[in-house]
Amino acid sequence: MAHQMNEQRIPYRRLRGQRAPFIFLQLYHADRQTEDYAFVDSGATYSIFDLAVAERLGIDAFSGRHDSVIGMDGRLASIYLHTIGLEIGTFHLTAEVGFSEQLRIGFNLLGRHSVFNQLQFCFNDRDGELIVSRL
Repeated sequence: MAHQMNEQRIPYRRLRGQRAPFIFLQLYHADRQTEDYAFVDSGATYSIFDLAVAERLGIDAFSGRHDSVIGMDGRLASIYLHTIGLEIGTFHLTAEVGFSEQLRIGFNLLGRHSVFNQLQFCFNDRDGELIVSRL
């Protein structure tokens, strides 16, 4: 029973007409915070957010550690990594996320790097919810 106390059920939201693990989260950096939605993507190495999110957090995105990822369109995209605070449901964590002007998918991604080693995500498509627990 103690395990269930450390778990939260987050309902899926609609993304392009379909119910999907598209969740609301809070992002923190220094004395700034913002909120946005992200698609929880177990196939994505990095969490990648649009440059507008970096701006709202007061982050100069291009000052971060540079890396490249292959986007969903098959092209290479530059990302700039920064460490920020995240609040997913009731869980608070610090994670390294990327910012990119080349995301080209129209929504933010919550990927594996430095997130999935802190939280476990169970995708319950039948009931349209994400079950999140701390590892």
